[in-house]
Amino acid sequence: VEAHIMDVTNKSQVSQVVETVVSCHKRVDVLVNNAGVSTMAPVVDLTEEEWDFNMNVNAKGVFLCSQAVLPVMMSSSRGKIVNIASMAAKMGAPFLAHYSASKFAVLGFTQALAREVAHYNINVNAVCPGFVATSMQDREVVWEAKLRGITPDMVREDYIRQTPLGRLCQPEDVAKVVLFLASSEADFMTGQAVNVTGGICTH
Repeated sequence: VEAHIMDVTNKSQVSQVVETVVSCHKRVDVLVNNAGVSTMAPVVDLTEEEWDFNMNVNAKGVFLCSQAVLPVMMSSSRGKIVNIASMAAKMGAPFLAHYSASKFAVLGFTQALAREVAHYNINVNAVCPGFVATSMQDREVVWEAKLRGITPDMVREDYIRQTPLGRLCQPEDVAKVVLFLASSEADFMTGQAVNVTGGICTH
């Protein structure tokens, strides 16, 4: 295991980290584009800075990291790219218009890139998690509670009510699907957006 500091919105940093990894390991088998941010606001109150922040990390970051590893994968005619999108990439969410737009962009990019690099034996797929119990959600339920005039616990209860399987999504639920898409078990899947939402989103 190695760790490298990298700002996914900074092309030169992304390129430098990929070069470092390739110089050491000679190849890149799997890229998981997992960096993501969110803020919450009604569209009428949404700032340009919030819009750009979400778009830069959630969409541009996926583009820059994918672009950096693609030559390496293409040269070896193999590779898996898994983009972490969101349920909000398929179902626009109130107070998250900018976030939803950035995640819809991830799905469009996933589908286009999958077709573009299929003949290099590179699979490009996305995962769309639902209400995942993470530190990001801890922040979001506070924001949403304030915007809706209810308590954070009521927001979480609402999330669970919306989920047919009756619980919040756990990070491990998402990780298992990412592992599948990164493995040879998913060799005949590309351009897909796999839901991990407990049944909320079915398309």
